[in-house]
Amino acid sequence: MKRNYQILSFIFTFACLIRLASVWPANTIIGFDQARDLFDSRKIVLDKDLRIVGPTAGNNANLHHGVAFLYFLIPPLILGGGNPIWAVLWNSLINASSIIVLFLFAKSLFKDKRAGIIAAIIGSVSYYYVQFSGWLSNPTVTLFTVPLFFLGFWQYKEDKSWGLPLAAFFLGLSIQFEIFFLYLIPTAAILFLVLKLKPPTVKIFVYSLIAICFSLSSMIATEIKFGFSGLRALLSATGGQKPSFFQNLEYFFDRFFQTFSQTLWPQNKTFAIAVGIFIIALLLYQIIRFKNGRPTLIFLLVYLFSPGLMLILGSHAAPWFLIGLPPAIILLTSFVLSKIKSPVLLCLCLSLIAFINLKAVINSYGQGQALLEPDRSATLSKQIAAMDYTYQMSPGENFAIDAVTNPLYINAVWAYNYNWYWHRYGYKPSWLGGDQIPPYDTLSKASGNEKYLFLIIDQTPRIPPIYTQNATNSMKKIANYIEEKEFDGIKVIMWKNKNYKNSTTIKAQ
Repeated sequence: MKRNYQILSFIFTFACLIRLASVWPANTIIGFDQARDLFDSRKIVLDKDLRIVGPTAGNNANLHHGVAFLYFLIPPLILGGGNPIWAVLWNSLINASSIIVLFLFAKSLFKDKRAGIIAAIIGSVSYYYVQFSGWLSNPTVTLFTVPLFFLGFWQYKEDKSWGLPLAAFFLGLSIQFEIFFLYLIPTAAILFLVLKLKPPTVKIFVYSLIAICFSLSSMIATEIKFGFSGLRALLSATGGQKPSFFQNLEYFFDRFFQTFSQTLWPQNKTFAIAVGIFIIALLLYQIIRFKNGRPTLIFLLVYLFSPGLMLILGSHAAPWFLIGLPPAIILLTSFVLSKIKSPVLLCLCLSLIAFINLKAVINSYGQGQALLEPDRSATLSKQIAAMDYTYQMSPGENFAIDAVTNPLYINAVWAYNYNWYWHRYGYKPSWLGGDQIPPYDTLSKASGNEKYLFLIIDQTPRIPPIYTQNATNSMKKIANYIEEKEFDGIKVIMWKNKNYKNSTTIKAQ
């Protein structure tokens, strides 16, 4: 036992180092959603503005995520002075901790410590897990919370009564972080039926009800506040023009096997599909052929295909649509690999999985989290390079910035970035663009006497060229062009103010 936990400690440390190397010093995505959440999280503490209502889910103004992710971000942002990379490291630590959950889960499911070690090793190197560890967005934490929901259910099935309140708590927390995990509610009902679980005692039922109400308390309050508009939006979501069920099913299985690939073998999707089909076929064969261990495998089968319940409301193009799937893939893979009797062959298989996944992690470095398909301009390292350029080209001189952003006219990213990064240089630039509403008004309005002006352009194809042209033409009216520089997705054009009169050296703020 002691040796197994020593091995687990080593794997956990290794997982932390992989995640650190994948994001350090600034390889993360900071787009509008991230800036919005970072602002909101800091506001809770700095302005003592406790949040109950979370950000809207997708484009539906009536539907809200929970606020758990905003509170989740508070400790690292306060300790790190707003630097997003501190939040990324905190997120990476929680992500790495999920391998402990996988170890305990696999050991309990298969009554085999070796299966637990295998699950932990795969989780530590999985490209999918490592990519999500560096992404600051509410779904990421569910790689930790959703397996705990299923683990709680499994413990309840194993006659550990505390498992049901545990499952209820992490069910609510998972929904807080990502609202589409509402599909876990019918999943729980299915598990009760197929595993023939005994009804809970009144005491356990009350504890479970308290646990889920506590973890969902802010979302329940939000629904009451807005007259249950979110619930009505969910109930009406089945209406309107949608692809056919079979189109959704085809898309689902494409994403399903793509997730297999990203979790186990990211370099070759075709091979990963073959592995996935083999694992599922073996699972079904074991269920049909052998009674021994059948409940375990049925449980895993329900876990594996539970995201399919979302097809009732249609599919989603987001790369995180099946974020509930990778833990189940790893558990199933650990079950299959644990059947290999030869230690040499097992070590070879695990070494290949580690090599392929770590190679994908290395190849994607510098692109933020490539799996999430970000714009090139959204990588923090490039944004920092652009800010350094503006400071270095106007050392100690007053300067102002304008920006062409996505979404247009909302200076979220640069308002946040300059607001924490200015300490390195001792002063902030001023803002040339249109008036910004709080919290995006961190840069003071330009006075008109700044010596240098910088136009920062997001080069995403999602911004029509006319907006860049209009911003450039506006700058030509008030300044003379000096030079421009590109930072792989971000263009910065430097100008000298025509109305500049006297040198104004800035003192540290």
